[in-house]
Amino acid sequence: MGLKTDKVVPGREDRVQACMAHGGCASGIGGQDKICLKNNERGFSQAGLCQLLPTLGMLLTLPETAVIVHGAIGCGSTGFAMNTSIKLHHLLRGNPNAKDSLWFTTNLDESDVVHGGEKRLEETILAVHEKYRPASIIVLQSCTPSIIGDDLVGVIEKLRPQIDTPLLYSHCEGFKTKVWATGYDVAFHAMFNGFIERDKEGPPPRKAPRKPGERPQVNIINLASMGKPDELELERILNSIGIDVVIGPNFADREKIRSMTQADLNVSVCPTHDDYLIEYLHEEYGIPYVLKDMPIGLENTRNWVLDIARHFGLEDKALAFIETEEAKARQAVQRFLPQLKGVRVFLSAGEFRALVTGGLFQELGMEIVGLRSYHHDDFGTDFYRKLVQAQDGKDFPIDIANFQPFELVNLLKKVEPDLFCGHVFDNAWAARLGYPCITIFRIFDHYLGYRGFYEVAKKAARNLKNHNFNKKLSQNVRDAYKKEWYAKSPFAYIKSDSPEPPGESRAA
Repeated sequence: MGLKTDKVVPGREDRVQACMAHGGCASGIGGQDKICLKNNERGFSQAGLCQLLPTLGMLLTLPETAVIVHGAIGCGSTGFAMNTSIKLHHLLRGNPNAKDSLWFTTNLDESDVVHGGEKRLEETILAVHEKYRPASIIVLQSCTPSIIGDDLVGVIEKLRPQIDTPLLYSHCEGFKTKVWATGYDVAFHAMFNGFIERDKEGPPPRKAPRKPGERPQVNIINLASMGKPDELELERILNSIGIDVVIGPNFADREKIRSMTQADLNVSVCPTHDDYLIEYLHEEYGIPYVLKDMPIGLENTRNWVLDIARHFGLEDKALAFIETEEAKARQAVQRFLPQLKGVRVFLSAGEFRALVTGGLFQELGMEIVGLRSYHHDDFGTDFYRKLVQAQDGKDFPIDIANFQPFELVNLLKKVEPDLFCGHVFDNAWAARLGYPCITIFRIFDHYLGYRGFYEVAKKAARNLKNHNFNKKLSQNVRDAYKKEWYAKSPFAYIKSDSPEPPGESRAA
């Protein structure tokens, strides 16, 4: 993997053959050649996402940390949008005095582009350290300084001996990868390279073997978008079967991140999100891991808990707990099932989250009629098949797209779902068409585990009962695209030899 030695994280196109452009049927995704999918392109692209954004979003979660975006001021301006969310996260975590995130930009101008921006970066780091005394300083290198050849690592290594604050760095230039999810790897690289590999105290030693009778400790690798209610639910579940939990590295300080090297097991909440970090902790600290399920819905939560329990010989205790929790959850959702049975739902989100949420909906008696994933990699392949099998082989169209609302709207008009479930910015497009919408998660809500199963069912039933606002909205806004576009396949601009799905009919 190279976290110990590499300065730059490889793009996911090369590391996991990730795909950013594909249109087809759910049943066919596993049969596509990975290299062909990786090389798919769009002849026209309406939107996109740079890997800097998820990197910045994750690194801003670190408490009392200053983030410096090395580049033009526009690249750093996204810190404004993220600040409110990060502050709310800290409030939910019991910090009523949470402060705004500290982020800065070197604001390179034309002269810096000609003569180099290393001096400007060095001055910025020293000024931030002197004025704010943050717990750590992280530098994100954007496209411009990379193109002109600024030596980010050279500047960081020069300044390390001069200041007592940990210095972290990340190469997250948007032009180096089309797969925005590479930003997760870049953020993990920054955290663990800076707090462990390059820390002044040096890397912690490997943990000694667990003593007989000692409670096992697992790391739950949390998402920057994961709310505190979900963290509490997962902690409750594992504590109930005799396992202690450390949750991080997002919203964790240096000491907590270093302590993650001392766990008995690493547990992923989202394999797509976590594989880079889990592989590092496995290679360098010998920590085994669970990396295949997301605890959303009853079946996936069961599998997730049992995989963890098996590492410690706790299967019997875990099974008894699961049976009790599932019985409570099924009983709690009974009153919603008449409203949800047979409802046709379309999902749009990061691939793994969308797929496992689809499984939750099927457990509630709903049917999946379409799915849009922001990218595709091998972690999701088997879950497409599971969704098709769970509805007796009834297939549905999928769109692998880094947003691309023109494809989404075209597909929605062909599929005509009864309910749309996506992120807020996706829901806006579905709402314009009059469909009932629910957000696929919010940081205030329960979404994972048994409590999440109930809350998602309640939310879906409530929105199906009354979506008059969306109906009125659709009657009072102009169509976003010309009628000629809807006569075409939603995948008309994807350059691929893959067969076109049967997406023209309502029941694709």
